[in-house]
Amino acid sequence: MTEESEGGYKQPPKSTRFKPGQSGNKRGRPKGSRNLKTDLNKLMTKRIAVREDGEVRHVTGQKAMLLSLFEKAVRGDFKASAQLFAMLMKLEVQDPAPPAPASITENDRAIIDDFLRRNLPSASEDYKS
Repeated sequence: MTEESEGGYKQPPKSTRFKPGQSGNKRGRPKGSRNLKTDLNKLMTKRIAVREDGEVRHVTGQKAMLLSLFEKAVRGDFKASAQLFAMLMKLEVQDPAPPAPASITENDRAIIDDFLRRNLPSASEDYKS
């Protein structure tokens, strides 16, 4: 086999390999093109008009969708209720629970008193009260 045609597993022939400094996608992604996430985020934050109790109100698309889902759930739509509860459960799992207040033991209190006595002579009396 010649040097030109040598190739194998994950080794294309040298004649078809990209030259140094040459991109495989010459044109590349056009500047300013957006991906799905950007488009969806823009669409969900766009404000739309919603009629509620006879009055027109402007809300984001996301809020309008949630209001619609909530109304369906209130009217008895089981699927809408399940979706709302699933969202609530997902959000609750992500929110960290506030830390439980730590109880101060007598040993902790003695360490704090000793620290305050050494560093702030008048502070140890204030702490005890």
